[in-house]
Amino acid sequence: MSQTLKVTSAAALVAAGVGGAMVLLSGEGLDRAEKWVSIAGVVASVMLGGLGLVVAWFSWRRPALTVSASGSSSGNTTAGTAGRAPGVDAREAKGSQFGDHNTQHNTF
Repeated sequence: MSQTLKVTSAAALVAAGVGGAMVLLSGEGLDRAEKWVSIAGVVASVMLGGLGLVVAWFSWRRPALTVSASGSSSGNTTAGTAGRAPGVDAREAKGSQFGDHNTQHNTF
């Protein structure tokens, strides 16, 4: 299935759902429609909150990289790149911060 067909199908399903909700709510009257929208909002916020917790849980469970005083890494390492993006070597990176009359030099 091509990307364009997937996007078009998703947009058509969303439009049909919104149209169906409008037809359903227009026949309910203002007070009952407001209650239905409140219920739908609670359901949507609980689902999005749960999805956010799942994403946070999976992004939080990364392996930790510990560095000893000699500068060598310990722990679960794979070719010395644990905890780093593949192909990125930040061991020689240096940064400086100026402000509030202090200077901070970072060596990674």
